[in-house]
Amino acid sequence: MNKNETILKKGLLYKSKHRYQDAIKCFKKILHNTPNHVDALNNLGATYKEMGKIVEAENFFHKVLIFQPDYPPAHANLALIFLNKKNYQMARNHSVKAYKEFQTNPDFLFNYGLIMEKLNEFDQAIGLYGKAVQIDPNHYKANVNLSVLKILMGDLSDAKKILLDSIQRFPGKNKPLNNLGLCYEEQGKIQQAIDFYEKAALSEKTGLQARSNLLFTMHYLPDISAEMLYKVHCKWNTFPNNKIFHFENSYDKSDQILNIGYLSPDFRIHPVATFLYPILLNHNRKQFKIFCYAQIDQTDDMTEKIKKLCTNWVDITSLSDEEVCNAIQKDNIQILIDLAGHSKNNRMKIFAMKPAPVQVSYLGYPGTTGLKQIDYRITDQCADPKENDSFHTEKLVRMPHCFLCYDPKESMPDISSLPALKNGFITLGSFNRMSKLNDNVLDMWAEIMIRQKNTRLILKAQAFHDFEIKKRVNNFFEKKGVKKNRLILLERIASRIEHLKLYHKIDIALDTFPYHGTATTCQALWMGIPVISLQGKAHVSRVSTSILNTLGLNDFIALSSEEYIDKVCKLSANIDLLSFLRTKLRIIFQNSPLHQSKNFVSHLEYQYRKMWQNFLNNEKNENQV
Repeated sequence: MNKNETILKKGLLYKSKHRYQDAIKCFKKILHNTPNHVDALNNLGATYKEMGKIVEAENFFHKVLIFQPDYPPAHANLALIFLNKKNYQMARNHSVKAYKEFQTNPDFLFNYGLIMEKLNEFDQAIGLYGKAVQIDPNHYKANVNLSVLKILMGDLSDAKKILLDSIQRFPGKNKPLNNLGLCYEEQGKIQQAIDFYEKAALSEKTGLQARSNLLFTMHYLPDISAEMLYKVHCKWNTFPNNKIFHFENSYDKSDQILNIGYLSPDFRIHPVATFLYPILLNHNRKQFKIFCYAQIDQTDDMTEKIKKLCTNWVDITSLSDEEVCNAIQKDNIQILIDLAGHSKNNRMKIFAMKPAPVQVSYLGYPGTTGLKQIDYRITDQCADPKENDSFHTEKLVRMPHCFLCYDPKESMPDISSLPALKNGFITLGSFNRMSKLNDNVLDMWAEIMIRQKNTRLILKAQAFHDFEIKKRVNNFFEKKGVKKNRLILLERIASRIEHLKLYHKIDIALDTFPYHGTATTCQALWMGIPVISLQGKAHVSRVSTSILNTLGLNDFIALSSEEYIDKVCKLSANIDLLSFLRTKLRIIFQNSPLHQSKNFVSHLEYQYRKMWQNFLNNEKNENQV
């Protein structure tokens, strides 16, 4: 062993013991005599990286490649640095160059898989995670990420096997329990999902996402009431050891220009962004400054469109809750709007910390958040009648018409002729996710098809990628007397335009219950397809009711299962009416308040003004006491 190798070995020992300064001295001693010693350069970079000195680390890794362009460890280290910088393409480029050397290293394979996941190359990511698990079955992170991607891609049976094994392999870990809940939710097995969310939610430290998943999933239960949803949200929605921020004198007390903050994980191609975009487009920039706080890893064209409409865009993905609160206060946000509630990737704890004087829940959640620090929830009188007030921790603010604004600016497919005229039979359809298709819903649809022999049914959900789910649904209908050849079960289509073109195949859209469609209802109506919906009492069961009511289509709203079945059967038999609706529904939509985005935003801004004035008045009254 030569002198450099002895010093290198000593430096690596210091590094392993976190004696970083001693390690640096060793590596620099080698470089003093041998400036092109790539092992010393690489380990010097790795030491700085462990110390959190990323700029210095990156410089040394690049120096390695000057002397030896094909040095795999430097490429692997740079891949990690670019991953953390969210430069995923550069991270991939370096991973490719390191792969041959590290293809049996499970940590490298995991990181490479994570990079591919961030690039939406899910099949490749699954392959890399799978290889990492094959080499090291106890690689916790690879098991977790593999199960999540399997769920996302609709490989639910595979995901379930991985998760059941992970629960045994990693006792005490919450993520496998939570992810098994996700898997059951995607399969439409709601009670099983809730059971596993409850187990995962018991941990104060790591159970917050599971609690949110539990609360969100409760909305799918067939017999859930607004009162029960309220009680369960109040029970579970606690955040331990919260630091409640104080914002005295940290905000502008004038009401000339209001700083509005929107916080969301869905500033991308997503239903929330679809409904938010016309609002951002029409905000009065002379009276409002718009700040978007984005909890988003993967951006797309919609992200870029939203960015252009903001006064300020803040990526909060890598920021702690306290750091986000500080940013919100620094931006002098007067009204902060949560667009997620307890949906995926939410940041509810930020709202529990109360960084803004006025906080509002809107768009992304179908009911109360249960969080007392959120002051208002935006809805309408149809989606939330007066009797629902007592089932909210927020004060309900009602828009004059529907609480939604649907004004698709992007190109939409033309409306097709009625498919029944060509087919000689009626095609029913629903493009809602499997978690909404409970047995009560499928029972109603089967009964319709039994009564109306001349019907077919198209269902589209990502869960139908899984053969076992398809088999289960086919068997359900066959037991009811509906043959398999009358069903078409499709998995999710990546292309938005191709998804919308599927509406060309449908004559009547069937809404789900109790969890109504929202974007799917608007899309169907926009494409000239009538939607039959069953109205309930909670908000989650009244969204399509609000949409249809705003369009003046109350005849499509049923108040009982039998009336729902009857309305679909009667409409199926009325080809003339279906043909008329095909040509007129988009026009009806375009002329309705749902599509009048400027008027909608004017009403919304009026409500923001009222919220702010109420806050100032309350503060003034408190100061006078």
